[in-house]
Amino acid sequence: LNWNCIASFSENYKDALTKERPAVSVDNTDLHETEFRSLCGAQAFVSYSALSLPEARDALVDTLTSIGVPVVAEIPAEVTACEDDTDCLQGVADAGEYDSVLMGHIVAQMVYYYSIADGWNQLGTDDGCQKNCRSYRDTTGYEPTTTCKGGDRNLRPNGRKKFQRWQPLLEDNGKGFFYRQEHVTPHIGSKARFRFLPESDRDTRLAPVPEYTKSLRDESIQVLERMKNLDDYQKVEVELFDDKLTVVISVFLSFLFTLIDQEFEETVLDPKPDLIVTFERAAHFIAGVTATEYDSAIIAWKEKIRYDLIRPTSVIQSWGYDEEIETWAGPGQGVQSFPAANFEAYKRVMPHSEYVSGSACLFQGLQELVVSYAETIGLDPVFPVVFPEFPAGASSVEPGTVPAASTTLFYPSVVDMAAAGGESRKNGGMHFDAAVPAAEEVCSGVGLVTAENMFDLI
Repeated sequence: LNWNCIASFSENYKDALTKERPAVSVDNTDLHETEFRSLCGAQAFVSYSALSLPEARDALVDTLTSIGVPVVAEIPAEVTACEDDTDCLQGVADAGEYDSVLMGHIVAQMVYYYSIADGWNQLGTDDGCQKNCRSYRDTTGYEPTTTCKGGDRNLRPNGRKKFQRWQPLLEDNGKGFFYRQEHVTPHIGSKARFRFLPESDRDTRLAPVPEYTKSLRDESIQVLERMKNLDDYQKVEVELFDDKLTVVISVFLSFLFTLIDQEFEETVLDPKPDLIVTFERAAHFIAGVTATEYDSAIIAWKEKIRYDLIRPTSVIQSWGYDEEIETWAGPGQGVQSFPAANFEAYKRVMPHSEYVSGSACLFQGLQELVVSYAETIGLDPVFPVVFPEFPAGASSVEPGTVPAASTTLFYPSVVDMAAAGGESRKNGGMHFDAAVPAAEEVCSGVGLVTAENMFDLI
């Protein structure tokens, strides 16, 4: 949104979605300034929320207006009436003399109409649904496999069937309401539109076949050992790397602080000798991060559905009540021996299959994007990444006890951070070991492609 506002308020920058000049642009070059671009961006976020996430709109308006940013909640009728007709929207922009708030509405509406046709099924209508449609529901007919894969070879000695395909985990709200998971957006790997990757990558980016044992017992024992040895620092890593917004903000702020520390002078986007870091630079960088994570997620989901492999939690719980395991026993319980049927990972296991690790894919793409971006603008790509301080006892899993002392995650470089993020997925019990390096392999190069394309926009 911010970048597309910048592109509209420019003479030659390109739209981040279409990779072409914006369909609606500001002809008055006197308005091609940060002040007007940034206000357009703020309004675009509000207007996009009104269209795509209406429950968030009012809070966003209150936050922005409280700091003096003049945004409005309602999209003008003349904008709404245009729908996705860009000639109509350009006419509205011309008549409104390219007012920044008006342009924010227009940019948001163009992005919205792009997003509802991007293969994610945002409106729930991609499969022909007309009434009571569910947003983002599957459009491919995916169903979890509930029959034994491979026949008798997967039967345990006691006759219990051992599944190797993804199994929906049982969850509850702590108040007696129990439910089974549904796999999140299984269709996006085959149907979602890439931002920058070529369509051919959907067929050529393939994760290696994991060399898992048939019973997955050895791999599961490794999971138990990792969780048995979790220390407070690793527990904080599991929690913070689970929050992808925190990861992106930490990388972004570390990048900006590095620009300042190295007295970097803008040479690519709107040079201003009195400014070290510009709004344009920040928006361009964040747009690259977003595109990288978007394409990485599509590749990861494609492989998740192709392999459709079971999570460690399902395997270990299938050992039943008769088998004792020794590992982390739950919030505040430390390490104990208890029945395998009661095993849980340190952090909630998300409702999608195990192989490959989606998080590791995102971290691989992110570190590549950051390194390539820094090198392109002449910045040393090796700079520390520091996360916000995690206060003592602030754990959402073990509140009041973890960590015992305030903890700050620090990594010498974004490459080190990405590696730690991948390890945290294994340490928390969400993945078997092979899922992380496989993700790094299949998503290798996504960040590089994104960086190259981002600079093509300018």
